[in-house]
Order: sequence, then structure tokens, then C-alpha cells
Amino acid sequence: MKKRIKKRRFKYLLSFIIMILILTSMSIKPMITNIFGEEILIKTKAYNPKDIFRGEYIRLNYDINDIDVSKVDKEILDEIDDNNHSSSQDLKRKKLYVQLNKKDKHYEVDRVTLQKPEQGIYMIGKYEYIMWNKIDTGGPRQIRVSYALDKYFVPENTGRELEEKVRKGEAFAKLKVYKGHSILKEIVLE
Repeated sequence: MKKRIKKRRFKYLLSFIIMILILTSMSIKPMITNIFGEEILIKTKAYNPKDIFRGEYIRLNYDINDIDVSKVDKEILDEIDDNNHSSSQDLKRKKLYVQLNKKDKHYEVDRVTLQKPEQGIYMIGKYEYIMWNKIDTGGPRQIRVSYALDKYFVPENTGRELEEKVRKGEAFAKLKVYKGHSILKEIVLE
């Protein structure tokens, strides 16, 4: 009987330790990014929805989300084909490395590649879709890249005011970036 109780204790202890390890491992990347990451500013665009369960937030869009094809590696553009959606689906599963350069006080896209940069500030993003230029040549104009930094929760009844400043170009997103991983810290107003 005592042996069975000891076995149960061991199983419960083991399952508890596994749960703790899983929860801890989920928070390691954000903690490391927060501690060692470099702070950068990115231009924002926004609109203000409301979530009945989580409150008011601003849905952010960044200038670095829509990237001109001249800054995208040929290797990526070759995978995008308007007639073959399966190649675009393959690209959606890959990591895009978006290298950033500082311009004045904020950062802009310098280059997008499938290879991890050895130096400099870069963010890891996911390809979403391509925007076509139907007027001139009918070729690709921009690609859309997502960074999973699109929601910023604000105190109740302050979202509209912040949204107006973002729409006027008076706001920047302050991010912490470390080895491609990024965390949205706050919205900075000019």
C-alpha cells in the first residue's frame, strides 16, 4: 500500500515539474528579449476596436508591415507566383528576416531575406500576401509581413485619443528586439 502511495506521489510530482518547465520555457524568449533587447522606434498606423472580454485596445499596423519589392530578395519573389498559390503557402510557413536601418529616430526596412543575418538589427516575420500593381505593369508592388505585434491594450476610454495621434503620424511603437524576436513595450507620442 505504501509503495503505491509513493508511486502516486512521484507521478504527481513529475507531472507538476513538467507543467512548471513548460510554462517557464514559454516565457524564456520574451524575458531574454526584454532584458537584452535593443530598444527601437517604428512608425505606426492604427484603428481602435473594442473587445468585450479584454477591453479597449488599438490594433496597430506599422510602416514595416508593407515592404516594397525592391527591398525583398529575389529568392523570396521567385517563390511568389500569382498563378500558383501552393508556392505562396510554402513561403507562409517560412521565417522572413527583415533587416532594419535607423533613419532619423525610427527604424525602416532595409532588406528582407530568408537567411538569418549575422549582424545588425532584424525582426522575424511571416509572409502574408502580395499587393499587385494593376495600373502600371501588373507586377508585384509590395509584400505584407506580419510580426505578431498588432494589439496594444489601453486604459478604458483612452483609445480614441491615442488612435487620433497615431493616425496623424504623431506616434511610434517602442519595441525591444533581440536576435529577431520582438516585444511591443509602449506607444510613444511626439
